Amino acid sequence: MNKYIILLILCSICFSSSLSQQEKFFCKQCHKFVHTIQKVEHFWDKSIVWFLELVAEGYCSYAKIEKHSVCKGAIHEMTPVIFEGIQKRFLDEDFICPLIRWCPKVYEELKLEDYVSNILKDKPLNTQWPEIDGTDTIEIIHVSDIHTDLLYKEGTLPKCNEPLCCREEFKAKENDPKAGYWGSAAVCDLPERTFEQFVNFLKTDVINPNKKTFLFWTGDNVQHDVWKQGREYNIKNSRRITEIFTKGDLGITFIPQIGNHEAFPVNQYDYMTEKDSNLRVEFSNMWRDWLGDETAEFFKQNGFYAKEFDNFKVIAFDSQICNPDNWYLLKDPTDPTGFLQWAEQELKESELKEQAVYFTAHIYTSSCLVPWARRFNALVERYAYIVRGQIYGHAHGEFFNLYKDQNGEPMNIAYISSSLTTYTYKLPSFRKFIVDAKTMIPLNYYEYRLDLEKYNQIGKDAILKWDIAFDFLSEYGATRMYPADLFAITERLFKEPELVKKFDFNSNSGTGISGDSARYLYCKLNHSINDDLHLCLGEKLKKDWTDYISPGWRRRIVYKSKKESKKSKKQKKQKKQQQ
Repeated sequence: MNKYIILLILCSICFSSSLSQQEKFFCKQCHKFVHTIQKVEHFWDKSIVWFLELVAEGYCSYAKIEKHSVCKGAIHEMTPVIFEGIQKRFLDEDFICPLIRWCPKVYEELKLEDYVSNILKDKPLNTQWPEIDGTDTIEIIHVSDIHTDLLYKEGTLPKCNEPLCCREEFKAKENDPKAGYWGSAAVCDLPERTFEQFVNFLKTDVINPNKKTFLFWTGDNVQHDVWKQGREYNIKNSRRITEIFTKGDLGITFIPQIGNHEAFPVNQYDYMTEKDSNLRVEFSNMWRDWLGDETAEFFKQNGFYAKEFDNFKVIAFDSQICNPDNWYLLKDPTDPTGFLQWAEQELKESELKEQAVYFTAHIYTSSCLVPWARRFNALVERYAYIVRGQIYGHAHGEFFNLYKDQNGEPMNIAYISSSLTTYTYKLPSFRKFIVDAKTMIPLNYYEYRLDLEKYNQIGKDAILKWDIAFDFLSEYGATRMYPADLFAITERLFKEPELVKKFDFNSNSGTGISGDSARYLYCKLNHSINDDLHLCLGEKLKKDWTDYISPGWRRRIVYKSKKESKKSKKQKKQKKQQQ
């Protein structure tokens, strides 16, 4: 009889026991029993994982989601992670024994309402950004989702029967469309040579030597062949990109962070063990010259870091901590690595110093787990007047998310940038912000795009130049980039069809219009939390299977001994008498 049948039997009698009846004896026996089962579980685990993989592969192939080889590779990578997450959470003695009332509760629920009220209890009355000084500016370049493909091949099929094309195995016939030398806006990633030209272009045409310049690099460097990757395979792209940036000798400050594709399997990062810590080790060593020894060591230990520059601070975090596709979070999603608690302390310090703050990561919060996003939203609301910018990637399309306070008023902004890769029919894009040097409030930004068709026609001798596709203020008819001003832009969507087309076109990185409605774009731009987006669209919130098994936020209960309880009661009594 395996442990799952035993678990069902235990659960069937769960309410027949009482904590008051020989509690210590039953609790000890329960722990021993579950622990014994776990010692002999390996055969059953492997059998169940094998069976689940077989079923999933069959469905994937039958439903024609992908070809069989892709289904098999991806499912083989993911199934053990999902199974381990469920197992560690729900088949653990600290979960089972309190559930069947043979032990006291080990964990208590951390309610969202309590967190939000605690964070906002000392929120300042005035949370408005100051007036722009305007005497000097700095510049922030944002590049994301580079996704170089080291196996890209000119002349191959840009559309194929796999999730990544433009490779040697996809031979093109005489009349077929063919992959260009510098890239293809199709189901293809970026040739490394195009990235090398991009770095040259930054140096010659984008970076102003008379301005302090920062480059925010928000990750996702690996090609999209996720069904046949490995740890070293995934790190290779990032290492080469770092080397190319370094050789470019750009004379600017780098703020790097990893994306969800750097992990192997894709999206999966285990914060509860040290099994994935080698990823942080690799990147901290790779970026040590940029971060400095102290920050690199901190990043290696935690996956996030802060850097201070004169009057502002950058907080860069690994968004795997809130990634809905990170199945390791099934074990416990409660503030992995303690980032939120640490970020609160960093914000408090910046508040005392009257220091502006920028957040940056790969995944923007409207694509994060909702419980995490609501907590982060509360943190941003509390310190909204010093948080002057948030910079993210991941979307492969450019737009923004407005953060709302508890009254529904806009109070902060996340800027989401397009990708440098061409993957899923994009033009290679990046962005440059012009920022007021004193207040650190963005004044404007310029969106750059590469005309692939033009340079592919020229061929290998071309010198690539990215064109300025638009600047934000001119494109959207604004005079400032404060939260209220961006909200006013979104309200115009219902009256200006041309504005809808602009947002739609730019969300597709200049490669066409999806036909997004004014309502959809209004909701997308106005919400930093996924559930709120769907409610705005008039949709009912539906649970999928992951919602039923996803654990809530919790913390371990610290029980006091009898002596400690007596001492605590005595101290309370003495305080009352003194009053």
